Amino acid sequence: MRIYDRIIQCTNGRYGNKTEETSSESEGSTDSSSIMNEKINPSNYVTYECQHILFFSSFQLSFTLMFSLYCKFYVLAIFNTGLFLTSIIHWRKPTLGLRRTIDMTMVVMNFLMHAIHSFSINSMCFFVCICGAIFMTGLYLTGKKFNYNPYSTLYHLLVHTTGTMSALSIYYISKNKLIDHS
Repeated sequence: MRIYDRIIQCTNGRYGNKTEETSSESEGSTDSSSIMNEKINPSNYVTYECQHILFFSSFQLSFTLMFSLYCKFYVLAIFNTGLFLTSIIHWRKPTLGLRRTIDMTMVVMNFLMHAIHSFSINSMCFFVCICGAIFMTGLYLTGKKFNYNPYSTLYHLLVHTTGTMSALSIYYISKNKLIDHS
């Protein structure tokens, strides 16, 4: 049995569209019945390879943590630490459940704190924050469109990168603004 046929069988099993095998297919392969009989956990929503890519991409959140500590934005550093830890814990073994809910809640709280901080500094910071949030939301929704697809991993990787870059931009603008007024 070819790889493509195995992927189709696994995908059909995941979505609940189990198809009947013909006798020629079952004669040609000894392991095709094991694929259909294997239990697929519905709470796993990414493949093993995608899980590792997103797990390692979560470590880029440490850059925002280190730069917020360097810029002496300690409140934002606390939220960055929380987001970093929840992201690492979730992407270590991603399943739908409490860990994902806590991670998503931490993302929203981190965004709100960055928006409040940006609004209090100047309009340029707030503009960077809002543009980053809009772009990240678009990437997230596009990635959800390609669910169970390697493209969804790339889009989510871009979500992590965009969030990191926009936070670093906010810190850089804020640090320069605070230096100018001291």
